[in-house]
Amino acid sequence: MYIHHLTVQAFGPFARTETVDFDALTSNGLFLLRGDTGAGKTSILDAVCFALYGTVPGIRPTHRLRSDHAPTGTRTHVILEFSAAGRRLKITRKPKQTYPSTRAKTGTATAEATVELHQWTDTDGFAGWEPVSANHQDTAREIEAALALTKEQFCQVVLLPQGDFATFLRSDAKDRAVLLRRLFDTGRFQELQAWLTNRSKATKKDLDEVTTTLQHLSERIHQEAGPLHQERTGTDEPARPGLQHPADVLTWAQDLRTRAHRAHATAVTDEERSDTEHQHAKTEHHRTLELAHHQTQHAQAQARRAALDDKAADHPQLRSQLDNGRRAEQLRPLLDAVQHTALARDTASTAEDKARTHLPGEHRHATTPQLRAVLEQHHAEKGRVEGLLPDEQQHTQLGAQITALHTKEEQARADIEEAEQWLSAWPDLEDEHTGRLADMTKAADHVLQHEQNIHTLNAHLQAARRRDTLTTQLETATTVESDRAAEALEAKKQWLDLRERRLDGMAGELAAELTQGDPCSVCGSTDHPQPAQRQPDQPTREDEDKARTLFEQADTLHAQAGIHRNDLATQHAKAAGQAGLTPTDELKAQLKKAKEGHRAACDAAAALPSAQESLARLRTEHNSRTQQRQQAQDRATECHARAKALAQQQSTLTDTLAAARGTATTLAKRAIEIGRAAKRLSDVIDAAQTAAEAAARHRDATTTATHTAQGVGFPALDEAAAALQTPALLDQWSQELDQWGKDDAVVTDLLTTPHLLEAGLQPPADAQATAKTLLAAEERMKKTAAARQQTGHRISALTSLIATLEGCLSDLEPLRARHILADRLASITCATTTANTLSMELEAYVLAARLEEIADAANIRLQAMTSERYLLQHSADKDAGRRGRLKSGLGLRILDTWTGTERETSTLSGGETFTASLALALGLADVVTQEASGRPLGTLFIDEGFGTLDEQNLQEVMDVLDQLRAGNRAVGIVSHVAELSRRIPSQLNVMKHRNGSTLRPLISTDL
Repeated sequence: MYIHHLTVQAFGPFARTETVDFDALTSNGLFLLRGDTGAGKTSILDAVCFALYGTVPGIRPTHRLRSDHAPTGTRTHVILEFSAAGRRLKITRKPKQTYPSTRAKTGTATAEATVELHQWTDTDGFAGWEPVSANHQDTAREIEAALALTKEQFCQVVLLPQGDFATFLRSDAKDRAVLLRRLFDTGRFQELQAWLTNRSKATKKDLDEVTTTLQHLSERIHQEAGPLHQERTGTDEPARPGLQHPADVLTWAQDLRTRAHRAHATAVTDEERSDTEHQHAKTEHHRTLELAHHQTQHAQAQARRAALDDKAADHPQLRSQLDNGRRAEQLRPLLDAVQHTALARDTASTAEDKARTHLPGEHRHATTPQLRAVLEQHHAEKGRVEGLLPDEQQHTQLGAQITALHTKEEQARADIEEAEQWLSAWPDLEDEHTGRLADMTKAADHVLQHEQNIHTLNAHLQAARRRDTLTTQLETATTVESDRAAEALEAKKQWLDLRERRLDGMAGELAAELTQGDPCSVCGSTDHPQPAQRQPDQPTREDEDKARTLFEQADTLHAQAGIHRNDLATQHAKAAGQAGLTPTDELKAQLKKAKEGHRAACDAAAALPSAQESLARLRTEHNSRTQQRQQAQDRATECHARAKALAQQQSTLTDTLAAARGTATTLAKRAIEIGRAAKRLSDVIDAAQTAAEAAARHRDATTTATHTAQGVGFPALDEAAAALQTPALLDQWSQELDQWGKDDAVVTDLLTTPHLLEAGLQPPADAQATAKTLLAAEERMKKTAAARQQTGHRISALTSLIATLEGCLSDLEPLRARHILADRLASITCATTTANTLSMELEAYVLAARLEEIADAANIRLQAMTSERYLLQHSADKDAGRRGRLKSGLGLRILDTWTGTERETSTLSGGETFTASLALALGLADVVTQEASGRPLGTLFIDEGFGTLDEQNLQEVMDVLDQLRAGNRAVGIVSHVAELSRRIPSQLNVMKHRNGSTLRPLISTDL
């Protein structure tokens, strides 16, 4: 892959459109991306990654890619031209963006993310960009086909993140596995391992199911053939075989089935014999039952004959009573009339006597005409009383009106008293509310003053805090300046001492440069008979330059510390002038007190309208109370006068009504008493008339009944009444006589029947004995039938179970072989068996192989960058602290070829760590590229880390990077190290400004 051109607009720190011509920038094969911290060097790499994959390295969200410096109307986009897989492509990508809109209801609208992919074509004389795709899915497939790298792989092999690889170098096996698994997509090996484990479990489950089925079948066969085992008890029959020999189980089951057939034949014979015996017992029992029935009928007929003879002695008297009852039945209506009229007569007489008991003593024995005269007097008295009822109502109304007037008068007196109590307290209440209102008004006037005090105290407190912070910083800066001054002085002393020592031994240094025949640079002689000798600890020019450089650096640091301290001193003086000398805690207390006063004043100001409204409401109530008191006094006077006049009217009516009421409390009750007395008189008169009429009807009914009874043969009415019976009883007597005749004929016929006569002559039949014999025969028949059915069922069950057993035995061996194979493969891939001699799981083994390839590829460059001192050694040993016997195979150690010792990568210095990390990153890029597609990487970026190298190591690293340019490869270094800007002529400067960063390319021809 080769990057040709990049355009960014409103992206990251770049507010406007910035372009990079990588073809010109990479003309020398090596270029530098430089700029201040935060200027946007890494954003160039983010733009490349975003253009290709729609996201940026790491976990940063894409909705934060837009520049905060860009105008709202400028759309963010990235355009990247690159070549890959023989194709030149241009991709334009725009992220999702929100922009102002006058049409949207919320004032903003959202533009969705878009992408466009074009390919440069030059066919048939036409050259230009042809569209390839315009949606995210198709573009992603085209990019993957062209680069053959995922986003993670691209970020690791094209955009080399040095910090990540330093972490990768020093991390443990678990963290290395995460990165390698993501880059090499070894999830399929993990899936294969899981599949083999599941396959082993599945085959074990299938095998266990078949084994369990065999066990259940064996138990079922043993259970079904239970009686067969009991029949062979005491023989040398072998016990039920175990599942270790499945063929023996089948033989044992087949033998049981043979014995079941023999037992079934025996059961069939026993069933036929018991059936014949049952039929014979059944016939004998039916004959005995029939004889017992005939004997019972004969005995019952003889008993009925004796009973009929006993009843025949009472029949003459019964026939006489039946004849008298039938004659008396003709007189029943007349006898009933006599009885009913007698009852009515007695009832009317009793009612009359009872009615007279309610009359006064002087009227109880009066005749009917006398009672009528008294009734007329009562009617006249009731009319007079009812005429006075309106006067009584008027009397009652006057009493109610007088009571109501008294109540109103009392209420008015109470209102007068209440109003006078309130009005007596009014002066004090008015003074209280007026004073409170004045206090609130005064507090409200001071709210503005409190706010000004709080604002002033806040400003002083902020200044005091800034003063205290700057005091601490100034003290620290003063200490740092003193330390830097001492360091600079020490470095200068060491430099001057070293320079003096060099000057003292300058003769030896010049003599070392002499060559026989060449003139001396001091005396010009070509003969050097006794040249001065260099001292063993003689400093060189390089030592002096290095000491001078250290002094200059220390002096620069001292100057910077002084400038920093002076800046802090100026800021501290300014803050102290603003804050004064008051301590911060005291200012806080003053501010708190001022806020409390302000809060109290605000509360008082807020309550002021309510207090004003309350005072106005009380004054309104005072006026209302005064008016209510006067109105209550007027009502009390009026009520007293009216009540006195109504009392005089009521007294006039009282005497008249008292005479009319008598002993009653009211005229209405007196009228009711008179009405009740008149009602009692009327009831007595009506009862007397009813009693006389009932007596006359009884006399007539008695006379008629007597004459009729004599006509039918009864001399007296009492004899007819005694002979009278109920119709039901007469019917009963008649039916009894008729039924006796019928029963006599039936019994006579039975006693003359031949088979009953013969049964009576035979001995008593024993049906119970024959029934017992039949029951025993039925039990034997049921047992033999059940035995035959059971043996038939046993044969069917054994046949079915043996067929299932044969099927399971045929599946057993293939399942066992399949499980053995799957279990062995699963245990090897999971490293749970000694057959896995490496004690590594499958995925760990693959990752270890990949890491070994990476280490081999990294060592080629690491030896060149470290003067063949260091080598990365891949280790398959188990990590320290890792539990269990499994090995990760992802260990890395460093071999020091100068000493021949291996040590941990964490013991490397900062520069050595960078060198090893760079070699490891380049090795990983080679292996991943070869693994993904094998296509060469034309453009490579290396991000930071060069500041940790000394001059020699930097030169060795630059030599290796120069080698990377072989094969027309371009290498971009992202760094702000000043030495690199002198070594690399082609540069892309990222310049930071207040309104956004800009790009300024510097080609070698521009320098």
